[in-house]
Amino acid sequence: MAKKSDAPQSKSEDHLKFIHTADLHLGSPFSGIAQMDEEVATLLSQASYDAYEQIIETAIENEVDFLLISGDVYESENKKIIEQLKFHKGLERLDAAGIDVYIICGNHDPARGWSKEIQWPTSVHFLPDDKPEIQIFKKNGKELATIVGMSYRTNAITDNLALRYPERENSWPFTIGMLHCNLGTNTDHDPYSPCSIHDLTGKRYDYWALGHIHKPSIIQESSPAIIYPGIPQGRDIGESGLRGCYLVSVDADSNIQTEFIETAKVLWQEMEIPIDAANTIHELRQEIENSLEERRAENPNGITICRVTLTGRGPVHRELIKDGAKEGLLQFFMEQETISDNAVLIERFIDTTSLPIDREKIMQREDLIADIVAISENIQTSGEVDEALLKEIDVLFQNYKVRKNLIDISEDEFVELVREAETYLLDNMISEDLS
Repeated sequence: MAKKSDAPQSKSEDHLKFIHTADLHLGSPFSGIAQMDEEVATLLSQASYDAYEQIIETAIENEVDFLLISGDVYESENKKIIEQLKFHKGLERLDAAGIDVYIICGNHDPARGWSKEIQWPTSVHFLPDDKPEIQIFKKNGKELATIVGMSYRTNAITDNLALRYPERENSWPFTIGMLHCNLGTNTDHDPYSPCSIHDLTGKRYDYWALGHIHKPSIIQESSPAIIYPGIPQGRDIGESGLRGCYLVSVDADSNIQTEFIETAKVLWQEMEIPIDAANTIHELRQEIENSLEERRAENPNGITICRVTLTGRGPVHRELIKDGAKEGLLQFFMEQETISDNAVLIERFIDTTSLPIDREKIMQREDLIADIVAISENIQTSGEVDEALLKEIDVLFQNYKVRKNLIDISEDEFVELVREAETYLLDNMISEDLS
């Protein structure tokens, strides 16, 4: 059900209200559920369309003036019929409600892939791919907003498109720039249309409606507001957390108020569950069930998919390292859950647990086990690696047969590998009476 804003809204004709969204990625596949049954697969395949419908409903419910879509409506320029029909149907509903739509094309759905045969509602404005276009939005004959935007012509634009945007003219009303870009030094996405905050602020616009980065973020709140709404529906654990769009209200003095509106029916979450209090696998099951119920209460109207990391030290660790243990846990909880409007599913179990050993006591011993723990402890606490050990590891990265299967690792990743190596060695060397 669409959410109506709680913020007080004046009925003055000088006020603006619009929704800023981007990266719908209609038709995008979901990934991450190892034991996906047909019911779950159907649910996930529909989720991006459900998020789009939420945006349409929110726009109509809140009687916005217009909707901005800042690129990547579709997952691919090779659009399927169902994707086009569902997108077009939503635009028809907005047109019937008297809501304009402004669209720029991004790297996933460049302008060259859009059919010229489709008849779009007259209220839908596609901004061109040759240069930024200036659109004037009028309400009851009065100019209230200038909207400037430019689409991608191809799916790999490496030029800084922001430099092509015109500087705001003094006669323009509230001015919005629509741009699909990689702002700053973000390395999580392809560096398409890279630009800086200075490139945007120098244009003297009031609001930059950005797209491309899938995590919602307000880069600046004003002067100008610079906002990424993020992807409306996360598709895997890498897009965890709340997802939605921004409802933006502007008063007669161009003061901006933003409200994040959740649109995702499927919420991806990462969670940690310590094993310290669980002495048996059955007690661990209860700990997991309690944590899942907490997640269910936090998202009562949607589906939650969790990646569960088991942490801490405890005797149940020996059960978890047995062959097929994590797979068995996953299968058990998948079978227990009924797909409903508030289901909580587990995407994967990650085991970072270890034996409940007394590390200080073991390091006082004079044997190989003590040496292993002491070396590992030093690396984990100081981050410093013995030169001789580095040379041994470096041999792997220099071997031409092995190098193609390896990637450079960060210091944090190396420390984590050391921790995992210690756990593996102790699991196979230490006896029950020493744990």
